[in-house]
Amino acid sequence: MMGRERPLGRQAIPSLCIALLLLCASTTHSFVSTTAACKKLRSHQPTTLSVHCDQNNNSTHVLTRRSSIIAIASSCFFPQLTSSAADIDVVTTTEQQSTAARASITIPLKYEPKLCAYTVSYVVGDTKFGAIVDTGSPFLVVPQTSCRPDYKWGCYRAEESQPSGLEPTYERFVGNEGMMEWREGKFSFPNSIAMVSNFALLFPQSSSMVFGVVSESLLDGSGGLFLGLVKETNSWIRPSFLGQSDVGAFSVDLREREGFDKSLTLYGGSRQPQQKFSNPSYAIPLVRDLNKRFGDATIHYVGVASSLIVNGNNLATSSRRNKIYVIFDTGCTGMSISTSLFNERYSIARERRENNLWGNVELQFNTVSGGVASLNAKKPLTTTLDDRPWGKKLDGHLIVLGLAFLEGHEMTVDIDNDKIWFD
Repeated sequence: MMGRERPLGRQAIPSLCIALLLLCASTTHSFVSTTAACKKLRSHQPTTLSVHCDQNNNSTHVLTRRSSIIAIASSCFFPQLTSSAADIDVVTTTEQQSTAARASITIPLKYEPKLCAYTVSYVVGDTKFGAIVDTGSPFLVVPQTSCRPDYKWGCYRAEESQPSGLEPTYERFVGNEGMMEWREGKFSFPNSIAMVSNFALLFPQSSSMVFGVVSESLLDGSGGLFLGLVKETNSWIRPSFLGQSDVGAFSVDLREREGFDKSLTLYGGSRQPQQKFSNPSYAIPLVRDLNKRFGDATIHYVGVASSLIVNGNNLATSSRRNKIYVIFDTGCTGMSISTSLFNERYSIARERRENNLWGNVELQFNTVSGGVASLNAKKPLTTTLDDRPWGKKLDGHLIVLGLAFLEGHEMTVDIDNDKIWFD
């Protein structure tokens, strides 16, 4: 994607590469923990550096991915299942495919304070795993562990899956590097709220899903395992989680409602979202500029903010040539922004002798109906991103919005129709 391709034996790592999946921290809401685990994530290192190397063609690719993949705290995860709950073998007919547009499943989320993130449980083979629900990355992965007694959150067993036929990839994440093996196995959500038939319609390949096995050399450091919800990527990238499904939209509901858990809902594909969702007229258009123009190999869920307002003053405004690109990322806790924009804000605050650099932050977006939608946060910890995240200088600014802005909302992403909105 950037720079020349080099033989795998050299383990060449292009320097101008990030994955916009930084786990930030925030002082905004009560849901954000200031534990040591979160403090470890406070770094001005902008991103994940990940290299995706295909041994089959002996070449090196840069892949947008999380900076740290480790096993998640045991309080959030579950031991191995004793039954074959994931053993679902489905044959999808034409009638089923048409019915899939009306199918949906809902999976409960759990907040994990040690990771400052919401987590989801799933089964690969016959074993239950846990991961951060992540709208900023694409893959289904499991940790490669030695099944020690202290690994209570999921123990990968090779005998519960089979080779996928895809060559392993070489990965490097800030300070750690190692191989990622790609296998096939049964998959399910054990705690989903839906009829079994709905799951079968949304995941017709559930009996043989491609997933990555993260080597132990990549499991050191801070962070967590991620269940990626980005569906579309460049063709040379390994299969995404949702790319192996008939899911056409999803909602991450982080609203506080009595009697209701916070949840992830997956919907079948449809070109008529107004039949499924309550407020599609409030939708913000999603754009693919980062992929088409600037070299992002992952098609993130990106909106264009009309303006960025900090402490009541306009800091940046989108124009035809210079846009404010915003990635909506549930795997990030605070906010990350382009270095140039960070420096501009710092200069203004210093000149005005402001006490707080990022006290009240608001982003405004134009909706498809001509209205304005806003997302706000108070005192989000803000870190910097490279102004050349994929080797090409952006025309404008880049912002990654995390849970500080998304908490309290239901975020619906209509993948099929490139729209997003908040209730």
